[in-house]
Amino acid sequence: MATMTDPHHLPESDLVDHSSYQIRLSQSSLEWVAFVARPKQRPTVIVAPDREAVLTKACEWVDLQLASDKNPE
Repeated sequence: MATMTDPHHLPESDLVDHSSYQIRLSQSSLEWVAFVARPKQRPTVIVAPDREAVLTKACEWVDLQLASDKNPE
């Protein structure tokens, strides 16, 4: 079981803004991790085998959140 660290204290991370969400990317030992959140929100964690895949998954997740905000059931 891997331990998750606070995304604000990751040593080598990239920060990407996507539609008012921040996506913080970091490489762990075997995979890439994305912490996705709006400012002052608890992040959602997404994991993928490479940087491009995790960024794609994170952007898709953000787009789904925005779509569900527009069309609540």
